[in-house]
Amino acid sequence: MNIIGISVALMFLLMAGGVWIAAALGLAAGVGLTQFLSFDRMVSIVGKMAWQEGTRFIVIALPLFILMGEVLLQCGVMKRIYAATSKLVSAVPGGLLQTNIATGTIFAACSGSSLASAATIGSSGYPVIKSRGYEKRLSLGSIAAGGTLGILIPPSIIFIIYGSLAEVSIGQLFLAGLFPGLLLAFAYSAYIGLRALLNPNLAQKEKMANFREFFSALLELWQIWVLIFVIMGGIYGGIASPTEVAGLAAFLTVIFAAFTGELTFERMKKACLNTVRQTSMIVLVIAMAKVLSLILIYAQVPAKSVEWVSSTGLTPLTLVFMMIALYLVMGMFFDGISMMVITIPFIAPTMTSVGIDLVWLGVLIVLTIEIGLLTPPVGLNLYILQGATGEPFWDIVLGSLPFVVVQMIVLGLVVFFPQIAMFLPAAVF
Repeated sequence: MNIIGISVALMFLLMAGGVWIAAALGLAAGVGLTQFLSFDRMVSIVGKMAWQEGTRFIVIALPLFILMGEVLLQCGVMKRIYAATSKLVSAVPGGLLQTNIATGTIFAACSGSSLASAATIGSSGYPVIKSRGYEKRLSLGSIAAGGTLGILIPPSIIFIIYGSLAEVSIGQLFLAGLFPGLLLAFAYSAYIGLRALLNPNLAQKEKMANFREFFSALLELWQIWVLIFVIMGGIYGGIASPTEVAGLAAFLTVIFAAFTGELTFERMKKACLNTVRQTSMIVLVIAMAKVLSLILIYAQVPAKSVEWVSSTGLTPLTLVFMMIALYLVMGMFFDGISMMVITIPFIAPTMTSVGIDLVWLGVLIVLTIEIGLLTPPVGLNLYILQGATGEPFWDIVLGSLPFVVVQMIVLGLVVFFPQIAMFLPAAVF
């Protein structure tokens, strides 16, 4: 166990020093594996595992979904979504703050990136909100919160990574994330509406769209409805795998962008380069996490964890609360991918041993990661939003805190009422 402690300490030390996550994982794994394998054997295994992870069929969905989101982002589709959505929710108390949540929900159904959503809404929507006199902190909090929906409502990049690490069906994870994601969006919207009703000075009352404007806004979003239909219908209807759906959706996105005349060579080049950067980082992190998990396997950590849980007599619900507490603390210091690659190799077998469904567990983990996106000091959505708006960091933090409470409430509902997440997977599979 000493070598495990050394490896873990080295990993955290390297991460704290700003070393890339994949490099920190790989170096820590290399140090730990020297106790169990010869150098030649270790190099051979690492090479094979890296190749296997990079060429898995389900992992191919990652660059395709990322490309789809990048094309939407680079070609200005998000700005049109924001303008059209503002007309659709004009009658709801909260005005443009409700648009932040609705736009985040729509964009989440087309791209699994919360950071892209927060950055886009922050840069395109916040100047309009600010010019109309909305309360600053509530406005910033609504943008940050709306961005978190990107990793819960399918297609979710985080779900693909979790499924790869825990070896769980991506299709079931996507199904399980839909209702909790919509519930969270509704809870955000309800909170904003309640605040606006209690204090009308917080949010300006927008002009209500008439029937023609409302119908026109729906038509403006036709490309998005087609993409959502292809993604949701393909996966939920059992017509195609998530990877196949991702390929079709990415192809349609490029066609739509070209059809509207917004796709230029430079924009496509930038979208492709960003896709390559993000995909390379994620796949390398997954591969190094798998290599690091070998240390745990050779040291029989999963088996010993199961034995420890059995000896303590802890109930499954107690273990779930312990895991949530761990993720909430880690979420203040690590991003979601880092938390999963560090913990899933020993959490997954431990939870399985006490009968906890790993699909339901995945939804809980993603919900806690969402909370981490809004909690300092390492809440990524907070920093992304600060860069997009230029507002003081602590105004963004204070504006986001009430939405963290909303997230905690929804997390509690999914814990005590698992069918919120598990109804769809059970019905389809």
